[in-house]
Parts: sequence; structure tokens; C-alpha cells
Amino acid sequence: MADLPTNERLYIWGRNLFQQQQEPVVWAGSVLAAAARKMGRSPEIDEALILAEREDQWPRGREVFDRIRRRSLSREDPLTEEHALYFALAELVAKLAHNAAGQRPPFDHDSGWRVGPTAYRLAGAKDDLELHEDLTRTLGGWPQDI
Repeated sequence: MADLPTNERLYIWGRNLFQQQQEPVVWAGSVLAAAARKMGRSPEIDEALILAEREDQWPRGREVFDRIRRRSLSREDPLTEEHALYFALAELVAKLAHNAAGQRPPFDHDSGWRVGPTAYRLAGAKDDLELHEDLTRTLGGWPQDI
């Protein structure tokens, strides 16, 4: 696998990591919660965290995704690179909840495969040892060959 480009190795690692999860939505929410401890909170992030914790809220996944996406794309208050990655994690949580609820149309089947790689990129983009350690613990480590 070492001969593959970094993005492909991250994607494969993310797929394998995601496929090991017993409760994918809850797991993705825990990754987002680990990031939230250092990245700060917002109404959109809070909605994604609540969504991940409560299965009865999963049918609201598309609605929550739309709110997060609107904030992500706001030209009035653009996100930094780190916050764009943070909000991308929140979008993934909402996509997973939507898909797990069986809502139609579903988001991409591989949305969950991007949770690990997005967290990996966030840890690399933000110079914060505590954030890096929290994400490492939550994910169970980082890919070894990247």
C-alpha cells in the first residue's frame, strides 16, 4: 500500500476504520465531540452532536446537514482551513445519521469512510497537541504508512 498516493492510503484506512464500527453514527459523533473540545462550539456543531447521540433524531440528518453546509459556505463569515475541516466532520455526522435512518435519497455510501481522513487532516492543520491526542484516542490511532 506504500506505493499508493497519500489520499488513496487515507481513504483505504478510513474505509477500514469505519467498517470496524458497531455504531457508526455514534462513533462519528464521538470523533466530532473530540474535535469540539478544542475547536469551539456553534449552533450547527451542537446540532450534529445531538443528532449523533439520539437515534430518534437521525431522520433530521439532511436538515442538519443543510444548516452545516450553509454555514460552511458562508461568504459573510468564511471559515478558516481548520474550521472548514471541523465543519466537514459535522457534515459527515449528519450524512451518516440520514443514511442510517433510511431516509431517501441517501448520501454517498462512502461518507463514513471520510471521517478518519478528515480528522487526520484536521489534526495536521491545527497546531494543537491536545486536539491531536484527543483525536488519536478517539480514532484508536493513525495510519502507519502515511
